Amino acid sequence: MYKRVIQAVAILLVAATGSVVTAQNSLELKTPGEVNGFMQSYYLHPQPDRIGALIDALPVSGILKSPSSAPPLIGFFSEIFAANANRLPEWQTHIAKQDDQKKAVLDQALKVSKSGGVLNSSGHSAQLNDACWGAFFATGNPKFVDKVVDQLRYFDERSDEALFFSGATAMWSLATNSRTYTAVRSAIDSAKINADKRTQDLIVELLSDDPARIKQQIAEVVRTQRDAGKWK
Repeated sequence: MYKRVIQAVAILLVAATGSVVTAQNSLELKTPGEVNGFMQSYYLHPQPDRIGALIDALPVSGILKSPSSAPPLIGFFSEIFAANANRLPEWQTHIAKQDDQKKAVLDQALKVSKSGGVLNSSGHSAQLNDACWGAFFATGNPKFVDKVVDQLRYFDERSDEALFFSGATAMWSLATNSRTYTAVRSAIDSAKINADKRTQDLIVELLSDDPARIKQQIAEVVRTQRDAGKWK
């Protein structure tokens, strides 16, 4: 489960700065790097005219290789659909050409957009964190970062495995994205001001520590809990 969660939360994280540059300069979306780069930088350069092409390009992106990779995509498209409701009939023609898996994800994104969006979603999970990042990349709205920061309180959870992963993936993804996106770092700094003491301490840690070490720390917690028979 640990590996699946980390893989899922990494779907929309930048693998290399060049992928963003490529997507911004290319008029086509033919490669995984172009598709991912376009989505990761969308909030900087909103281009609703290219959403149809993005939907058509999903098969080459590799984003939906497993069901666990769906949440960030749902978060992304839910915000795109909500902001461009007048274009939904046009985009439905592109959605209709997708396979059942991708149709289901895009239909879920539409459902989320009509129910108030990711910000209106309750609960605590790694999947919701993923959806928040997808929604952030679509909008640049710092409230999505705030929602992830709020999950840091579960980083110390040791009874409920799912809650721990909510806190752990928040910790790791915030650390990773704060190093790539100025807007994320700014949102974290703002959230820190009114956070409780433990959350402030965790923010200081994630902003200064290597994300790889945080990932290792998460793995060690999981190993310890499973060796003790507390988690499966």
